[in-house]
Formats: sequence, structure tokens, C-alpha cells
Amino acid sequence: MNAGPDLDSDRTVRFAKRRSQILDTASAHINRHGARGMTLTAVAKALGLDTSSVTYYFKRKEQLAAACFERTLQWWHDAVVAAARECDGPARVRHLIAAQFDLHRSQRAPGAGELAVLSDIRALDAPARKPLETLYAESFAIIRGYFVPASGAAVGSRSAIAATHLSASLQWLPAWIDRYQLRDFPRIEARLFDVLAHGLSRDGRAWAVMPADRSNDEADTVQARFLAAATRLINSHGYVGASVERIAAELGVSTGSFYHHLANKDDLVLACFQRSFATIEAAQAHGDAVGKDEGERLATAAAFLVGLQFDDNSPLLRMSAYQALPLDLRGDMLIQAGQVTRHVAGTIADGIADGSIRPVDPLIASQTVMAAISAASDLSTWAKPRSREEAVRAYLEPLRTGLFG
Repeated sequence: MNAGPDLDSDRTVRFAKRRSQILDTASAHINRHGARGMTLTAVAKALGLDTSSVTYYFKRKEQLAAACFERTLQWWHDAVVAAARECDGPARVRHLIAAQFDLHRSQRAPGAGELAVLSDIRALDAPARKPLETLYAESFAIIRGYFVPASGAAVGSRSAIAATHLSASLQWLPAWIDRYQLRDFPRIEARLFDVLAHGLSRDGRAWAVMPADRSNDEADTVQARFLAAATRLINSHGYVGASVERIAAELGVSTGSFYHHLANKDDLVLACFQRSFATIEAAQAHGDAVGKDEGERLATAAAFLVGLQFDDNSPLLRMSAYQALPLDLRGDMLIQAGQVTRHVAGTIADGIADGSIRPVDPLIASQTVMAAISAASDLSTWAKPRSREEAVRAYLEPLRTGLFG
């Protein structure tokens, strides 16, 4: 009498196990090759299966990619909810950071699966992306609540800014956590919390905020405008959504204008990265030239870049866009990203020495700075009705005094 239910139960367990294996393998492919580089055939081959065995669970590649991202977002949502149960803001942030490190610790175990990083989620078509964005928005709203006082006093946009900084730093963790041994994780976790909770400014000293003056910015050439438009679209819609035709239509030029300067779409992403790196280096040089100490130089460069992030005409390409590049090009971009980040680390180290920046781990602090700058474009709509200086100053406060300042 019980054979039927037992058989159904076994089938359900086997189905769930195989589905989880497919998601693990597909997530690993997404993390290494991007969503567009992950294929059903490659996933099946890695598992020793026929492609038809994978399509039994996921009919199309897009469905599989969406399921991978959904699993990551559900993990993130569960971690955010669990952290929200803690007694106050600092305890909640500690809990969420600890959950992230526990995840990365577990993923290093032999044979462990991994979650897909979220940087390539914009590669999905809008219908597949919408429920994922809704789930992320729910998580973000809960994180904002971490920074609301127990009294329920209004905190205005401060909670949104703090939530953006915290989310950006934790979601950028996969880009650099592999440089540390497992036995260093407790130390790194504590240092990351210290930077996020208390900021970089020594004794809370004010930062000079001078947003970029674009009057002498890049030449108003067709290529410059093309790269700016491409950067906006890649940031908003991912590599796939930023078609050459769409970029040309936004600018009112022909696609021939694109192919006159760039051979293919990979060259476009590469050119957008080069434009962004050149902009970051220019900001750093500007800060070095006008700052009276290293803290002021760091603040000046950060303000310059955040100001550009709030300008639709000149955003930086999201660092996470590197996943859209082929592996042979991706390495070069990560090297350049590491170079500009290490410059920030050097500035912080010298600032600790001259007394303008409080003692922190420069390498970890530099990652939080770059993550915050990259994520600033998420709040460009919030920044629009405000003066540029007001918006930049408010956005940089968590870097200056910490998430709870």
C-alpha cells in the first residue's frame, strides 16, 4: 500500500538532487564565463550527461541562468532576513557579513557547489529579470531597516545610502576574497566590519567635496558620446541588452559610426573599460594634485568619481561588467582594476601615516571605496533633484564616518 508514496518520494529526492547539481555546475560556468558563455551543452558535458537530460529540467539556457540567479538571490534574502532579527544595526551588519564569509568558507570545501555571482544578472531578458529584481528590492528594503533607529525616527535617504554601501561591498566580495587563506577569514571579516561601521576619517574630520567639473571633460566626439551611451546601456541592460543598434538609436547616429572605430562588440566593452579606467586615473591624479593630505586626496578623487556617476552623460562602467568579456580579455581588465584599487590602498596607507585617515586595513578599505564608487550610479535618480555637491557629500558620508555615522 505504501510502495507508491515511497517511490514518489524517491523520485522527488532524485529530481531535487539532480536539479541542484545542474544549478551548481551552471553557476560555476556563469562565474567563469558570464551568463552568455554558459551553455546547456557545456553544463551537460561537465556532469557527464546528454544535453537532453539538462533540458528535462530547464528547457532553455535563459531559464537555467535565471534559476541560478534566483537561488543566489534567495540565499541573500534569507541571510538578510536572519540578520534583521538581531537587536540593533551593528549586530545586523555583523551577522550579514558573517553569513557572507560562512558562504565563501563553505564554497571552498572539496566538491562544494557555488552560487552564481549577481554581476551578470542584467544579461537576462526583461521578463526573466523582473521577478529577480523584485526579490532583490525586497532584500534591499529590509537592509534599509537595519539603519532605522529603535525609536523609529526618520532617517531620510541615509538608510538607502547605507544599504547601498553595505550591499555593494558584500556583493563585490567574490572579486577579492580568493586572495586570502581560510584561516585569515575571521581577521578579514572583523576588518571589513570595522571599515564599514566606522569609516575612514580620523576623528570624524570633514572631507572637502568637490564634484567633477565637466567643462574640460572628454572631447565631444562621436566616439566619446558612443562610449558614454554604451556604458549607460551596459550598466542598465547588461552586455546582451546593449546592442549596437540600440546605442546608435539613442544617439541618433548610424551603426556605421560604431564600426568605424570598433571591430566588434567585445571591443566596445573593452573600450568602455579603458574609458572608465582613464577617468579613474584622472580623478586620482586630480586628488593627488589638489589635496593637502592623503585623506583629502582620497576624498577629492572619490567626490570627483561619484559626481560623474550621478551624471547620465558620464557614468563609469560597472566593475562587474568584466564577466561579459572573453577570458583572454578579462584578465587584462582585472589587472587594471587591481592597479587603480591598489592606488587607493596606497593613499589610505599614507593617510594613516600622516594622521588624516584612521588605522584600517588599506587593502580591504580600498575595496569598499571602489565598490561604493561603482554602486553610486544606482542612486543617480535620487541625486537628480539635489545639488551635485549635496548629493555627493551625502553619498560619501558612510565612507567618511561609517554606516551608522
